[in-house]
Amino acid sequence: MKKKNFYILSIAILILLIYGVAKWDDYREKNLVSLLDTSKIEKIYYNQLPIMDEKAAYNRQITETASILELIHFLSQYNLKKVGDRDFVSEYPDEQFQFQLEYKDERITMPSLIEKDILLHDLYQYHITNGPVDYEWLEWFLEKHGEEV
Repeated sequence: MKKKNFYILSIAILILLIYGVAKWDDYREKNLVSLLDTSKIEKIYYNQLPIMDEKAAYNRQITETASILELIHFLSQYNLKKVGDRDFVSEYPDEQFQFQLEYKDERITMPSLIEKDILLHDLYQYHITNGPVDYEWLEWFLEKHGEEV
């Protein structure tokens, strides 16, 4: 009987340990590029702000590999930390980059948004720890490299 209790307790401790390590990994500081799985991006859809037609999905795209790599390089300078589920109210509606990523393996991310120091990605909210995002550069880049959908 003692051996059985020992095994049950050992398994319970192991499960709690695995859960704790997974939770720690999920909430530790990460680079934005690693979170977005940028090595397989084929196309980036985004909205040119301000949005005039609320019903339109994405009205611009980036498809050239060199442009995508340049944007990825820009985003690689930002680190972020998960703060939980989406609980977001926009404080800077004119400084938002709303986007959706299409991957080579036909995955598509849920719509995401970057605003000064917040990233909404999939169902989670992240705080950009070394923000704010350089919107002047981002607007210049999108104007230069973006294409109509």
